[in-house]
Amino acid sequence: MAYYEINIAKEGHHLFATADRSLSSRSKTKLVYDRLKAAFPEEEGYSITISYWSHVGEDIDPIQLI
Repeated sequence: MAYYEINIAKEGHHLFATADRSLSSRSKTKLVYDRLKAAFPEEEGYSITISYWSHVGEDIDPIQLI
């Protein structure tokens, strides 16, 4: 499952990050980012970063495990 993660820091110290399952689309990520940017302004020492994570998996036949 691919997802976006938003991290909030204050003066270089981590405060919090969104959960893996919270942001799976660009449009929702943008909406949440805009709201967080208003709540945690850069001029007050906050920084916001966004990263994109993707996990790749495959189905396997159990016989392959032997």
